[in-house]
Formats: sequence, C-alpha cells, structure tokens
Amino acid sequence: MPEGYFHDLPAIHKWFTESRTSDSSVALLDCSYLQPFEATVVPLEFTRLRNQLRNQPTDDAIFLRAEAPFHIFLSWAAHANADTWERLYLAQASVSTLPEKLRNDLPTPDLVMQAGKGNIYDTNIWMGVAPTYTPLHRDPNPNLLVQLVGQKIVRLLAPEDGQKVFTVVQKSIGRTASATFRGEEMMKGEEKALLEARVWDDNSNQLGIADPVGFEVRIGRGDGLYIPRGWWHSVKGIGSGMTASVGE
Repeated sequence: MPEGYFHDLPAIHKWFTESRTSDSSVALLDCSYLQPFEATVVPLEFTRLRNQLRNQPTDDAIFLRAEAPFHIFLSWAAHANADTWERLYLAQASVSTLPEKLRNDLPTPDLVMQAGKGNIYDTNIWMGVAPTYTPLHRDPNPNLLVQLVGQKIVRLLAPEDGQKVFTVVQKSIGRTASATFRGEEMMKGEEKALLEARVWDDNSNQLGIADPVGFEVRIGRGDGLYIPRGWWHSVKGIGSGMTASVGE
C-alpha cells in the first residue's frame, strides 16, 4: 500500500510529539496527553542490553515480563535512549483493554473492516525506544502492521522457509517451542542468538541450511504492511526515539 497510507490515525498525532534537529526528527511520547491514563495496567518486558552483565554465561541474561501501571513505562521512556542498557518494551498490549479515549485514537482501518469482522481477532500495540527486537515467529491470522512513529525493518519468510529455520534452531538446542508465542526462551540466550543470526546475519550459515527466500521491508510513520497468514517475520525497531506500531 502507498507510503503514509495511515498517516491520519489519531494516535499518531495525539500520543507523540517530535523533537527536530537540523537534519532529522525524533519521536517522543506526549506525556501531557498520556499521563491521565498512567494507572492503566499494560504488559511490559524488561531486558538488559548485551555486555552489560558481568559473569553471565549468555547475552541478554535477564528477561522479565510483567503487568504494570503505564506510568512506569512513561517515566522510563522520558529519559531513555538507544544507549540505555536497562530497557522496557510495551509488547502486545491489547487495544481492547485500554481506556475508551485511547481506544478511540486507534479506530479499526476501513481496509480491515471491509475484509469482514471475522478476520479481526485482536489488535495489539508495540511501543519502545529504539532499538527494539521481535524474534522470528508467525501469527495465527493475517496481520496488518501499521507503524505509528519511528522506523522498523521487517524480514519476512515464506511459510515453508520460516518453518525450516525455526525447526532447525529448535533441534539444535534440544527444545520444542511454539512459534506463535513470544516466550522467554525466544528473548534471551542461545535460541535468541541463533534465530537472530539466521534471520539477520546475511553471512551466517551456522545452522548448515540453505539461505531461505524472503523479503525485507522498511516501514515508517503512517506506513502499513500486510503480512499474509502463515508468513514468518522478525522485526527490528531502528534509529532513535520512540518506535511504535499497531497490529490488526
């Protein structure tokens, strides 16, 4: 779909502000608008960036997920940047659980409504300060990913290629896990490292399988990306400042 197709979504203009320099702009949360909702409970992920933990056997040795008041994320985001080593990510927050005013800022796009109500199984928000990362997985239904602010790179693999990569990684570490759930094992340690290397390192073949066929897409403010059912994808938030998206 055309660039900026969803630029008129109210959340883009109400939830965020921009800090401009001579050659770029960085998205920030508009805390004056969001602060009245600071008591809202949202899902947060806590991680630490690589090489910050001493005497730990693996990178990203700490990963915690918890339901917490929104004000914790607002306070952290006000001071966080790309170098902040203790990180929070508002991951897979269901729009249906938000206060009505925030829900109204994210109306279901006409494209989705016209596809039929049966295709809308949930709408979730993903929000953090770049860099952010979502490991290789597949969704149970088609997905329309709309970028609110910031930039993300999405790498997509066809169903058979993604399944091959995921299965080989699982076998190499002696595990059997779901590819539709953002589990702790996918977010730290050996599994994360292998999945990330196989999908994102174009020179890596440490798993001994042929290069999968895939696509890379960069999305920015107001852009949308349709992900067909069964297609595997991994997502990185890049640049600086806030990166946020909503998936239908």
